[in-house]
Amino acid sequence: MALSRCLEQHASPQGRSHTYQAYVLPVGYPDTALVCGNCDRSGAIWLTLAEADAYPRGERVFEGPNAFTKMRAGDGGLQSL
Repeated sequence: MALSRCLEQHASPQGRSHTYQAYVLPVGYPDTALVCGNCDRSGAIWLTLAEADAYPRGERVFEGPNAFTKMRAGDGGLQSL
């Protein structure tokens, strides 16, 4: 379950049931429609270990914590914590 958090104030999110390993930038970042789940800044896509493993295999669409939306990552690569 990916999360959207800004890099300025809410980097390295700690989930209740997930550990986030890395982040990727959404398509068009920083001029993206994806915003941080805690403020109004542009959000990065924070990935769990399984999602981070799927990214190099070409996975670019990640689901958030509910069925409301999905996030499309760009091809810029994984960024470690």
